[in-house]
Amino acid sequence: MKKNVLTKGILVSLVITLLAIVFTGCVTIIPPCTTATVNITTPNDSYWYWIYIDGNYWGTTDWNGNMTLYGVPTGYHTFYAEATDCTWWSCIDGYAYPTIICGVNNVAIFTYY
Repeated sequence: MKKNVLTKGILVSLVITLLAIVFTGCVTIIPPCTTATVNITTPNDSYWYWIYIDGNYWGTTDWNGNMTLYGVPTGYHTFYAEATDCTWWSCIDGYAYPTIICGVNNVAIFTYY
């Protein structure tokens, strides 16, 4: 009787161990997202703009005021668009204040004189 209980105990332990090994190997750990893609538009004006994020230059839009940025850190940011032909007396510019999340984000920067 004791031998039968011991055999069943070993068998149950072996099955639990094998199941733990099999199911643990199937778990995929996904690292947290830290950057995203951002599509920028200037919907009320088609023009070339310098784009800044938190005061840092990221590039220039095409003549339609569009561009795609890759590797933008997730979180709250200040986006600034400044026309490439600003003069000391007039400049077309605009701001946007989005929170960037994982994946693709669309940011519209409305520009004004």
